[in-house]
Amino acid sequence: MTLGGCAAEGTSAATGEKPVSHGATSCAQGSTLGFSVSPRDPRFSPVSLRCLLPHTLLARRASCSSLLALFGAFAPGLHAQTPAPAAPPAAPTATLAPATDNAEAPTDAGYQDRVIEGLAPLDDDEGGFEYDKAGWPRFLRLETRLGTQPFDTERKTQTAFAVYGLLDTPNHGALSLDGSLTPRESRGTLTLRQRGLPLASGWIGNHEAGVITAPAPGITRLPSRVYLPSATLRGLAGEWLDPASGLTLQAGSGEPGQMESLPASGFRGLGGRRTTLGAQWHLGASPDSTDPLGLPGWTLALQHEDASRVTALGETRETGTPLDARSTLVALRHEGDSRRTQGQLILSRNTATPGETSNPQGFWIDSEWDDGPRQHGIGLYRLDPGLSWAGQAMPSDVQGATLRSEWRTRQWSAEGSVDWLRSISGRTRDGSYASGSARWRLSRASSLGAGASVRHFDGDAWSSYGDWRWQNPLGTSGLRLTLSGGAASQTRSQAIGYDQDWTVPQGWSVSTSFGLTRNRASTRADGSTDTSGNPDETLWSAALAFTAPLSGDASLRGTLQTEQGNNGQHRHGINLGSVWRVNQRWSLEGNYTRSLGQSRTVRPLDPLAPIVTDTPADNDRSFYAVLRYELQAGSRSVPLGGRPSEGGGRIAGVVYFDANRSGTQEASETGAPGVTVYLDNRYAVRTDAQGRFEFPFVASGPRTVAPARNHPAQPAGAARRLTPCSKRRRTPSFALSLSKRSA
Repeated sequence: MTLGGCAAEGTSAATGEKPVSHGATSCAQGSTLGFSVSPRDPRFSPVSLRCLLPHTLLARRASCSSLLALFGAFAPGLHAQTPAPAAPPAAPTATLAPATDNAEAPTDAGYQDRVIEGLAPLDDDEGGFEYDKAGWPRFLRLETRLGTQPFDTERKTQTAFAVYGLLDTPNHGALSLDGSLTPRESRGTLTLRQRGLPLASGWIGNHEAGVITAPAPGITRLPSRVYLPSATLRGLAGEWLDPASGLTLQAGSGEPGQMESLPASGFRGLGGRRTTLGAQWHLGASPDSTDPLGLPGWTLALQHEDASRVTALGETRETGTPLDARSTLVALRHEGDSRRTQGQLILSRNTATPGETSNPQGFWIDSEWDDGPRQHGIGLYRLDPGLSWAGQAMPSDVQGATLRSEWRTRQWSAEGSVDWLRSISGRTRDGSYASGSARWRLSRASSLGAGASVRHFDGDAWSSYGDWRWQNPLGTSGLRLTLSGGAASQTRSQAIGYDQDWTVPQGWSVSTSFGLTRNRASTRADGSTDTSGNPDETLWSAALAFTAPLSGDASLRGTLQTEQGNNGQHRHGINLGSVWRVNQRWSLEGNYTRSLGQSRTVRPLDPLAPIVTDTPADNDRSFYAVLRYELQAGSRSVPLGGRPSEGGGRIAGVVYFDANRSGTQEASETGAPGVTVYLDNRYAVRTDAQGRFEFPFVASGPRTVAPARNHPAQPAGAARRLTPCSKRRRTPSFALSLSKRSA
């Protein structure tokens, strides 16, 4: 997951309501840092800053000159991309220098808020509303929605209502609610959360009720060759932690199902019930430890899930066959200074029909160690035929070993892996899988990358790519060449694409993508052409994504996509949206989506997933309009996650599907709706239909933002650190990317 920007908006307790100069900003690690800042108050003047990143917050150090791009957060009309990071001095500093020719050299004193003379104080009374400073920090959002449901063939216009609320209490944790109601169909959702509840003897409780994700111990979601699935439930879940002893207990139960998006957000139940229990214990935890997974020593975890009368994913109660299943997982992890080892054992029991019961088992072991700038890993796994996680699909009928290595320096990064694979049942011959990639930073403004994957197991397939990214007066450009092929149902394809993120005035954003693809007909196992399947075709494609300010309080955003083939196959799509902030509390949003046609899609290769090439139909026309009311109140001296006498900021961003796994959101890549995002594992929001999320008034200082660790589409290890800053009326954004997994 890539973080594409940082920090924020807010007030400073040191100067009360006066405008202040701004200290050093810390950005999270990521392959690309792009800032998109929209100042809403013209009284901020350009100032001189000398900024340094605290090296304790970054795995990759950054230079002072690279952070001068943060002037975009102060000066209207400036849009910056940070270049390659370089090593900073040992301690962070930030100073303010008067904007005169005779200014004295800045000193290395610690950060201090300072008043910019001659500017009037900012009032909280905007748009005729007076800010209520009394009580605990709280936020309320009410929405009235009107529109049609995506992919609804009848295109029925529906009215729905939604609410999101947050209350941060000192003694009862952070309380939040997220709900929707569609009166016409008498359906809706409601999720209540209580996180960070102080309990007796130092325990902390996290509780959820409504539409939730089944809980799981932390070490079971760490990076591994074998992915363990999870389910979305309508039910109850709880987690209880004792940081002093390193003990965590979990429980959850509910009906499995799927979330539905705007305008009538809802939950489609699949019937049956799933119940999960979990425990995790880190030996040698200390009373002041907050995350035992980062501490050296042993960690033991146990997870059990029982499924009763459930149906498989993609089936309904009417078409699916109910089954009973249960699975138990035992995990043991040892974390050292430079070596990490984890082993997991799974026991399953499946009963599809009375009298037919199977008891498949499996295990996998992963170990990795550090060697200076290099990191190496080795793994073993064996997964019996028919293995599942309580009826949910996961890799099975395979045993093998994997060897991987990566090397990272300031200029180079390279990684590779090799898997040796064997079918336990003998349904296919022994085989292998190998992949590798590398990136070379040519200069501060350009880099080259290349990679390839080859699979010779349960079908033959290969893919490769090469890309060049560079900065220029027009913005940031990228050229990418992709080649893929193989036997069986794998399409042979050659594609070249050009991406451009344009340099535009402040408040605007424009990115374009152009591509040319040549797809060859699928081949049979004997190498002959399969004329009954997809024919040869040549496609050209184009995409445009933009954000444009219509006024100081209104903006227009959109994506346009088109794809045209020489055989008559085509795909077109448009997604237009607009937001008008009427005043501080009221806003109006509208969105229109139209898609038509179909196109061939080649999924990324995976050693333990089937080789898939599909041609999904994508015909839809829908719209929605939202009337939104927002209320923010409470003591500003205690922002979310903060302490008295602290300032705060706002964090907003988008979660999107990274189709080409480039780490940046291209014009053709869409947002991921319905993903739960956590701030410091305490405050929770759910992304909207465009994948956007927002945390209002977040405390300054290091913060951790991450999707739910057990979200079905999320790769493990997706959390990122960033630091909101003490500054007002600015809303930068950053992006988190999720890669779609092959089924």
